[in-house]
Amino acid sequence: MPLLAVYSAAFIEIWLGPPTGLALGLPVPIIWVLTVAGPMTSVTIVAFAGDALRGWLLRRFGKGGAPRTGRIYGLWQRYGVPGWGITSPFYMSPPMATGVALMLGAPRRRLLFWMFAGVLTWATILVVAATVAAELIRSIQ
Repeated sequence: MPLLAVYSAAFIEIWLGPPTGLALGLPVPIIWVLTVAGPMTSVTIVAFAGDALRGWLLRRFGKGGAPRTGRIYGLWQRYGVPGWGITSPFYMSPPMATGVALMLGAPRRRLLFWMFAGVLTWATILVVAATVAAELIRSIQ
């Protein structure tokens, strides 16, 4: 059950996986694997449901698709699919970032590759940071 809890937490938001795993007393390598598996499952679901999602969003927001202004669009324009895939897990959930990128016209296969790279990067950073923080808290007590 603890494995499912960590996987589910990371499925929704990558930032929730490491603290959930540490709170449940799981080994760090298992936490890392689940923190990668959860978001990549949700990213893959969104990527392959992307056509239906794109159709719904176009109906909801009109024929113009995603708004072509704002900070998110600026990031998209500046860094493209690689930059989006690597940085987006930092500021939004990976499945949401996948949906936004698809709306902005990202090719699915390339997007999946870069989202996977971003999830691996951020899962590693977050698991290390959570482990260090937990050790610091234990040393203070």
